[in-house]
Amino acid sequence: MLEDAPLSLDDEPNGTDAQPAKDTDGVPYCRVHHCRMKQKSGGKKSSPTAYYSCPVDRCQEKAQKIKTVNECVVPRDPLTCPRCSKGGKPVHCERDPKASTAAMVILKCPSCGWKSSAFAVPQLAAAHFAARQQGRKPPIENLGDR
Repeated sequence: MLEDAPLSLDDEPNGTDAQPAKDTDGVPYCRVHHCRMKQKSGGKKSSPTAYYSCPVDRCQEKAQKIKTVNECVVPRDPLTCPRCSKGGKPVHCERDPKASTAAMVILKCPSCGWKSSAFAVPQLAAAHFAARQQGRKPPIENLGDR
């Protein structure tokens, strides 16, 4: 019987490689904090490329993308620890490589060890959405056509 090995950060492409981790709409996401990156430049409509970086201070994840429009699966903002982020500076959760798999991401607080519930990996979510779309029937134009 084969064991499912947890997916390490080294197994996935990072923001400096040719293929960064992206949400289903093409926006890069930070693999460490599992949040959508914020656009830093390339905001003009005439610019075909946009440059992104993680919104968490001192995080080195960066990426670029060719602009497209679609749905998103990755949360826009980094997850803050509900225990440690009371009042002062927020503590951002990071990917737990031992608990995360190729299909889901579990975030863990670096301070207290609190863990989040599972987040879908965008590639899996995109496959799920595509499968759901194939199973749908075309819309009925008139009630009498039923």
